[in-house]
Amino acid sequence: MSDYSPERLERALLDNEPIVRAPNPQIGSWASSPDRLDGELEERLADAANSLKYNNAFLDDQLRAILPTDLIVLGAPTGMGKTDLALNIATTNAFLGKRVHYFALEAEPRELERRTKFSMLSRALYEARHEERFKMNYTDWRLGKLEHICGDFNSSINARFARQLAPLWTLYRGNKFDTNDLRKQVTEVHDRTDLIVIDHLHYIDAREDQYEAKSLSDTVMAIREMNLTFGKPVILIAHLKKKEQGSKRLVPEIGDFHGSSNITKVCTQAITIERCHVVQAAKWFLSPTFFSVLKDRRDGASPFVAVATFDKRTKSYASTYTLGRLKKGGSDWEPVPIHDKPDWAINHRPLEEAA
Repeated sequence: MSDYSPERLERALLDNEPIVRAPNPQIGSWASSPDRLDGELEERLADAANSLKYNNAFLDDQLRAILPTDLIVLGAPTGMGKTDLALNIATTNAFLGKRVHYFALEAEPRELERRTKFSMLSRALYEARHEERFKMNYTDWRLGKLEHICGDFNSSINARFARQLAPLWTLYRGNKFDTNDLRKQVTEVHDRTDLIVIDHLHYIDAREDQYEAKSLSDTVMAIREMNLTFGKPVILIAHLKKKEQGSKRLVPEIGDFHGSSNITKVCTQAITIERCHVVQAAKWFLSPTFFSVLKDRRDGASPFVAVATFDKRTKSYASTYTLGRLKKGGSDWEPVPIHDKPDWAINHRPLEEAA
């Protein structure tokens, strides 16, 4: 749209109409603050109209939305489910018609598509109350051992996949993929995407003439530059350092991201997930998970740590969570009473209800 009047932008926001974000012509030059403020409302409403959802109860409550210039760093220990969370964000936005480009730099070819199809199949079996739905698990399905259970659903799920996930594009890396390759690919797709996911930072090849930390720093700075230049949000997955032996900390800290401190210095949000051992899982297929927002340039770091339950059967998180606070130097966690919750914690529930 070309009409950037506040009234037109407000209507577009209510109608969920995409708006092209106009670049700031004053970047790189001096201007008075009153001049800078000119057009602020229009730009803010345009950003709001183009915002995306995490489609995760806790993240949507606390962070509200993903804005066009957000660089979101997502960290977790190895095997904790970084890809599952990122893929959930990507696919649910694609279901809503948002265009997503996912750099699958660690995964084997078709892995993301297989994970997504398995999740859709599992959900279909549970919705149909199939008598053998409880036997669904990704490993046996990947090995072809569950076709007697879900085989009848293949054609309908494949059709739905083709219809609803056309906006999701994936790129699997070959033998080489460095920062220049990333820059080339992002430049090619930036005008036809709404969200970029890079999975993950530590699988972008380092320069041979640089130390790892310097190479990671240069890469994340290049990602931030593209993020700001093109005005498209980026979710960047990153490794965390191994926990020190004997450490009793329940959740990671901002300094636990592996490599360069620039990884978190230049991002707009830093989010971590960690296995929650202090909450007993109600069922074998449920995995209580700690969520922490360690950095948020809009509202600051959060004093809260949420517990959200991951369902291994459908590879998705529950629609509610329990908000809490860390105690005793981070070695204990205490739920927040319902009457003491912040206003934004709409989906916060007592632990027994959220689990």
